Amino acid sequence: MLTTLAAHEVERREFWHQLCPHMSIDGGGRAVPASVGDTGLLMSDLKREGYIQVPDAFAEHATAPIRDAVTTLTQRGIPLPFAFVYDELWLAFQGLSTFLSTVLGEGYRALPDFWVWYVPPNENACGWGPHRDRVQTTLDHDNSPHTLTVWLPFTDATPLNGCMYVLPAHHDPRFVERRWDGDGNNVVQNPQDIRALPATAGSLLAWNQAVLHWGSRGSRLGKAARISAAFEFQRGDKAPFNSPLLDPGRLPSFTERLGLIGKQVLQYRHMYPLSDDVAAVATTLFDAYMPRTTVSIRG
Repeated sequence: MLTTLAAHEVERREFWHQLCPHMSIDGGGRAVPASVGDTGLLMSDLKREGYIQVPDAFAEHATAPIRDAVTTLTQRGIPLPFAFVYDELWLAFQGLSTFLSTVLGEGYRALPDFWVWYVPPNENACGWGPHRDRVQTTLDHDNSPHTLTVWLPFTDATPLNGCMYVLPAHHDPRFVERRWDGDGNNVVQNPQDIRALPATAGSLLAWNQAVLHWGSRGSRLGKAARISAAFEFQRGDKAPFNSPLLDPGRLPSFTERLGLIGKQVLQYRHMYPLSDDVAAVATTLFDAYMPRTTVSIRG
């Protein structure tokens, strides 16, 4: 990974334009609102199940360029969070503002936590194992979330290429008891309670960050790779769960994106061990370009 890529190359817009000429950087594009349906009903489902799933939220013309870009980065051995150097990924998540405002309030913020996956259809590939995104309290008593993970598939996600699985909140004893940390917090007592979430390209999936979930193992029987991205958000009236919080309505500048991408590569190194070269590039980007100021909390 990144064995032939130097920081001075990463810092050049021209490098990224040449790599994926169909993608834009600082292109002035506008987000297209996603088709999410009745947001009130989605909020009701989110409180009970802990997650929501909406098919056909994004059209093919929105997902195809991202799918192609992630494939290119995979072929070049470039860490996949670098896909966020391009406008199209930021605009996809901006298109969810109506849904996110319903769930998290008008003043919601984006957390500096995002990732991109390419899970090929073979037995050696899998998504992240069973986990809860946060083990501290992130819910009101009625299960209204303080934080939310949004997951977008850009190819069809199936049981044969690593689709998401979830333990619905009301079937999870630890969730009901508000015990999300400690030994056994990723154990499913009754496998029949597990719910598979196969999803077509362009779907919207989101879950509160106390829900137990995971990506499954791929299979040689799968037809294509599972390509997806996730971004985390929080209420604007809560203290930051990570810093700096981001204004979700503003596209970060090119250099800010580089700093944020460096942060992702470093903070998820427990999931993807880094070579010295990759760690050095990520550290350089983080030190040089990471935004340092958290937006003020609204109260």
